[in-house]
Amino acid sequence: MPHITCQYLKGTLPKGRGNGGYPPLDVSTTGSGFHQVLLILSFIFARPSSLVLLDEPDAHLHVLLQKELYDLLLSICDKRRGQLVIATHSEVLIDSTSPQHILSFYDKPHPLSSKSERDRVREALKWVTSLDLLLAEKAKGLIYLEGSTDFDLLRTWARILKHPLDRWFSGMPFWKDNRGRQAKDANHHYFALKSIRHNLKALLLLDGDNRDQSGYESGQDGLQVLFWERYEAESYILHPETLRRYITDKRGELIAEGALNVLRDNLPPAFFKDPLALSPVLKAEPASKTLLPQLLLEAGIDLGKGEYFLIAEEMRAEEIPPEVAQKLDAIAKVVF
Repeated sequence: MPHITCQYLKGTLPKGRGNGGYPPLDVSTTGSGFHQVLLILSFIFARPSSLVLLDEPDAHLHVLLQKELYDLLLSICDKRRGQLVIATHSEVLIDSTSPQHILSFYDKPHPLSSKSERDRVREALKWVTSLDLLLAEKAKGLIYLEGSTDFDLLRTWARILKHPLDRWFSGMPFWKDNRGRQAKDANHHYFALKSIRHNLKALLLLDGDNRDQSGYESGQDGLQVLFWERYEAESYILHPETLRRYITDKRGELIAEGALNVLRDNLPPAFFKDPLALSPVLKAEPASKTLLPQLLLEAGIDLGKGEYFLIAEEMRAEEIPPEVAQKLDAIAKVVF
């Protein structure tokens, strides 16, 4: 069976290995990073005085090895009269290169003019993905949400309300999962994107339990920060008729009536008279952790938080609180 082996040259054995040195290495047993570097070096040595085009040679390499590889390639090409043209997202490679030798393709292709501009590009790479760059080129605005559950709920409500934002959700919406309530994460990401798209607008929508946290009212210039009036987005699917309809479809009318006792035991009578009104209990109650799991358990329905949009799909337009439409309007001003 064909194979390739590598051995140390005579006189280059590492100290302390004795006369035997290291055994031969079967290249087929090594990792993809080793294969990649071996292929690059083989080409450079086989064809001196060549223009070498490399697409992310740092891929599959540990960050500590990226600069070592880069320096090695520069040294070899210099001695063999070659030239390197590298496409990369590596912060290590960018930081190791003089600004005038870096061509940035953020916005319009242009060479970097200073170390400070190089530093901004390097920082942007920590927060911005390739998909972000692709979407940012065409999008007018960006929406930050606390998670995919909020996204699914907003998408469902936009469809039911026949809101203009429904077509935004039906396309390739530019939104980011902020993975929780830390506004500083959205700030960092938005600041990085602003170095690429200076006129990009953005909106961060946080749960109502965050409004008392210091520093949340402020965002980067151009980043609007809004809060739900109720405790969280899931609180807006707390409508007796919606829940009755959903449970009845799954488990029957009798079970639905029994499960609704969870709401009767925990919410004031005023809620049942006007479920759309904003009450103190809805501002304080984490429905996704208390009322909704209890109600679903009572009904014998296994439904995780990430699937709560399925309940929202049973809502009728008149059962959706007016604030939802207001939030959709605010988002539409950013993305349209």
